[in-house]
Amino acid sequence: MDEFTSTLVQKFNFKPKYIRRKKYMYICNTDRGIKVIRPVNYSTDKIVFVHNIKQHLLKKGFNNIDFYYISEENLPYVINEDIIYIMADYIDLEECDLTKETDTKKTIELLANFHKLSQGFKTDYSNKDIYSLDIKEVFIKKLENLKKMKRIVTKQKKLTDFELAFIRTFDYFYNNAIKSIEILDKNKYENLNKLAIKNGMICHNRIKEENILIGNKSTYLTQLENITIDHFIYDLANFIIRYIKKHPEDYIKLEDILSTYSKINYIDGNILPILYALIKFPNRYIETCQSFFDRRRNFTPISISSDLQNILDLKDFQENYISKIKY
Repeated sequence: MDEFTSTLVQKFNFKPKYIRRKKYMYICNTDRGIKVIRPVNYSTDKIVFVHNIKQHLLKKGFNNIDFYYISEENLPYVINEDIIYIMADYIDLEECDLTKETDTKKTIELLANFHKLSQGFKTDYSNKDIYSLDIKEVFIKKLENLKKMKRIVTKQKKLTDFELAFIRTFDYFYNNAIKSIEILDKNKYENLNKLAIKNGMICHNRIKEENILIGNKSTYLTQLENITIDHFIYDLANFIIRYIKKHPEDYIKLEDILSTYSKINYIDGNILPILYALIKFPNRYIETCQSFFDRRRNFTPISISSDLQNILDLKDFQENYISKIKY
């Protein structure tokens, strides 16, 4: 047990027994159970903001998150050598597997409960990073990047296989992007942000398998440091996108996902067109192509090529899957 980590544990009012390092974190066996200490690259104000949301959730009866422990200075963090550390319980469960129907349904219910019980949160923290960027502005910027990539490719005399695939599929994804933005405008998407602020809605913003831990009796949502005050529909759209990414066929139909979620946290039918637009916008396609063009043209990492192929393989399935959303 090194002295540095032992001191950190004691600053959180625990007595260390055994400590081991795992990647970027420390697993600490203490006098009050196994805890994890990890560094965070957020401001102390942001950590307090996240801590307050977690306390709000606890009061509302939502216990399925990694709460922060309080230090001897009565703060949800410790600063050592200019690095901010937080301590939470070590949740030794399996990561969510979206290829399993039971895991998928548990995750839907977890998200619905998280979104429902987090509503009503109030804060004095006014930093702009607790509010996400205007989604239409984000989409327009990405669309401009897509057109810029097209201009770059058309000037080339010799094209790589990746660039040929990009040219062949550009119109399809470009038109999807345009359609998404049109739907957002038509359905007054900006009202969702106003509603989120009014009702104190919270978005997790990192709905990934590794942040959803599942056991026989409990399901936990972790890594809440990217939460913002936003409408829950953004999280739900991101979850459905990740689900589609894992499946060439829909063992859980979209109607069932929305029904399961809505039984816990009601989805107003008026916002379904916005959900459709968020899923339809070709984020993965644009980001994958951007990754290619950010690198040297004469070297395409296998991961980028396989990501593009996965997107192309799924495009028809995705279009059919989300067509059940009537807009």
